[in-house]
Amino acid sequence: MKKSTKVTLVVALNLMVSGSIALADAPDTTTMGWSFPYLGSGNGTWDASVGIFFWDDTFKMRNLQLRTDMDLAPGLRWHSIVRSNHEFDTLSGFKPHFDENYVEGYGFYRRASGTLSTSLRVGNMRYLHFPYPDAIAMFDQVPGISDLEGGADTGYSGELLTLDYKHKNGWGAHASGINWGFGHGNGSAVLEDYLFYNKDIGAFHFETHVGGLAVRQEPLGSRANGYNVYAGAKIGACTAGVLYEKLADNPSYTGIMLTFPLNSVTKAMGQVAFDYDRSPEGFAMQIPIGVGRIGKIVREAPADSVLVGEIVAERIRTYWQNGQARNYYEHRISNWGQDGSNKDLVVVMKEEPWYLQAEALVSPHNFGNLKEWEADRQGPAQLSQKVTYKFYEVKKVDADKSLAKSSAPVNTVHTSDMHKS
Repeated sequence: MKKSTKVTLVVALNLMVSGSIALADAPDTTTMGWSFPYLGSGNGTWDASVGIFFWDDTFKMRNLQLRTDMDLAPGLRWHSIVRSNHEFDTLSGFKPHFDENYVEGYGFYRRASGTLSTSLRVGNMRYLHFPYPDAIAMFDQVPGISDLEGGADTGYSGELLTLDYKHKNGWGAHASGINWGFGHGNGSAVLEDYLFYNKDIGAFHFETHVGGLAVRQEPLGSRANGYNVYAGAKIGACTAGVLYEKLADNPSYTGIMLTFPLNSVTKAMGQVAFDYDRSPEGFAMQIPIGVGRIGKIVREAPADSVLVGEIVAERIRTYWQNGQARNYYEHRISNWGQDGSNKDLVVVMKEEPWYLQAEALVSPHNFGNLKEWEADRQGPAQLSQKVTYKFYEVKKVDADKSLAKSSAPVNTVHTSDMHKS
């Protein structure tokens, strides 16, 4: 058995037996009709990090990056990840390069029967999932690193439109298309157009996609007709599942996925984007060196305030090849009440830790020959951080009536007039 297989099995075993920390479910109070979850103009977050790679007598620093996210208007936000250079395994030289840089318009139309999700991104992207990825989507190929080695560009650039509808019975339809641009080719292409179904049956979960599906071979951006099927089950605090995929003019793919709870092990791995790499062999990490808030986002609610709205979100990062973490996306999952459209509200951000959420391994072979399966497998890892934005209205005492109350006779009862700001 290869070292990579041993490491994967050992890590998975450790994660399964580790104690988990329960997370609160998203509130079942999502706003119906059209909604455009909004933090307020100029509000957002940033972080800086640097990558390291080490094995035996090898130690390299690389991938110094600054990530910025900012809301611009209801349903409109800007995201960027700028890298200090365009080199593979060094920090030498300073030639800033955008791994991601785009403006996104998005919105959701929710009814009791189902949800329509819409997104239009314009710019450079390395993560396509919208809305929140289902189990099959988590096997998707992550853009590679050939652009860092003098090869072809990777990722997606241009105008990317995504439409998704999911009915409450589990059926739905998904489509995405791109108009290539910004130096990454020309013309338009449909990336995916398929019907899907997913269903939970007790501890078991089933999914299928049928139609035009993304081809896994690079360069990414083409599709073929076919289908894939996923079946999984809960095993304690974890889940395990298998994938089978058959597309026209492509080999059959099989896959295995493990998802993990938030615990001491997955938290430690998620905080530094830990990864074991095969080529070259070694361990990779992306070490945080700074984090902050932009605009008027605060950590604690002020005194004499009342909660009037929430946005529940989940931040995702994915990587697979050489442990290069080069993307980021914040999924706005649900919302209720008021949001940043009311400038007088206080925005409070509550964050859970980053953690290793899933490992999804997929290969163009069946499970009958594990040696070949392992040699050609791809293995996206997914990191997750749950976050809730809470919107508070501050209660204020009317100054004139408060003063009148303070100067009134002791035996006279006055009622102060409380009102919302």
